[in-house]
Amino acid sequence: MTVIDDVLASQRAAYAAHAATVRGAVAYITESPSGHHDADAVERALVSEVAARLTVSRRTVLDWIGTYCAAPPAVRDAFHSGLLPWAAFRSLCRALAGTTHRDERLLGRLIDAACGATPGAVPAAIDGVLAEYDATWHRKAREAATAERGMTVRRLPRGQAELRLRGPAEMIADMSRRVTDAARRLCGTDSRPLPARLFDAAHAVITRSALSCTCPHRDVDTAALPIPRACIVIDAATAAGLPGEPGHLLGWGPVPADTARRIAADATWQAVITEATTNPAARLDRPSSRADSSLPVANPHRRGRPRPLPGWVPDVGSTARSTAWTAMRTAVDFLRAHPDQEDRFRLLPPNRIATPPPPSALVYAPSAALRAVVEARYATCVAPGCLVPSSDCDLDHVEPFDHDEPLLGGWTELRNLEPLCRTHHNDKTAGLWTYRMLEHGIVAIRDPHAHRYFTAPDRLDR
Repeated sequence: MTVIDDVLASQRAAYAAHAATVRGAVAYITESPSGHHDADAVERALVSEVAARLTVSRRTVLDWIGTYCAAPPAVRDAFHSGLLPWAAFRSLCRALAGTTHRDERLLGRLIDAACGATPGAVPAAIDGVLAEYDATWHRKAREAATAERGMTVRRLPRGQAELRLRGPAEMIADMSRRVTDAARRLCGTDSRPLPARLFDAAHAVITRSALSCTCPHRDVDTAALPIPRACIVIDAATAAGLPGEPGHLLGWGPVPADTARRIAADATWQAVITEATTNPAARLDRPSSRADSSLPVANPHRRGRPRPLPGWVPDVGSTARSTAWTAMRTAVDFLRAHPDQEDRFRLLPPNRIATPPPPSALVYAPSAALRAVVEARYATCVAPGCLVPSSDCDLDHVEPFDHDEPLLGGWTELRNLEPLCRTHHNDKTAGLWTYRMLEHGIVAIRDPHAHRYFTAPDRLDR
């Protein structure tokens, strides 16, 4: 076993030990015989006893009882075996509290999503599965959660304080973009570390004051900044007001269909065909009108995106994607269960002689239109567990682009592009991690010890 395997085994044992503590505490309180006439008083006393003996608060013990007793057996089994840490177990149980018509397949997908996500990404991963399973429940649950939005202030030592905001993701995303945009407008010589710049930018945006640079020559007028844009992906049926899939706020997660339509009502529209009668990848960079002939070119190694392209629509295709979606879901589930079968889904190389590429495929920098499609295809960096939004990532050529002989190297086309944050991009460039594009847009990834991971397009596992 490698060192990392030893660490994983220790981590799983720690999770299982915590699960045993919770299970034992709940059993001690709920199963203790009592001849006392006031059973509630006995339970309160037992809760206090457990809290005192384990050096935790009564609120923690009550949380254990409520969460554990409400958990479905399959989720409890995953918790007992050490697959789920307490935080993921609690998030999953809370998400399931309001759902109906549960089945083994849904529970299996939820457990897999919770096990495969980083701790901070577990709630979003669970929401993504439930939103796909029951869009009506997701809308009602989100409305109930929105009613709990609020702001809290906590005093800290040494004259510091902490401000926390909780609310709908699209509103927090809007605030975050405004603050980040203001911080990015400071000049490159500003000496403050990034967290300090973000704090100062947040203060300036909230108070509508100027953001001062550490150099004496430049201030940023936050009140005059243009409104930064978000990207929300919705299918044609949802946009038209018909029953459709929930929308997806890139980098944040699923939003109900009605919320997606409300956000999109005051937006620059950009259509992307996800399943076409002919291969749209070869047409992404071919201008279909005079207006499109001046599309801006994106620098693949620059954070941020170019201006939106209003009304860009490929001239062929259909919005239907049920067949492709089902095939992709089946393929990624199979690969995660049988990673050694990766070659069954290998993507055949293009016939470079019979089907010559469009001129844009032989240019290193992808067009803005192609970048928009890649970012809609993958919400975040494709590296396992990474939550950097694709709009802040580099566009990496899965098969390296041949600058000397572009016809022989990896072309700049949809099937050869993936978003990678700068850190994971550097790891790939250094040869520490390897990436391979499979059918259905699934990215196969190997770490330095040859462990395999599979990232699916769009929001399947986010």
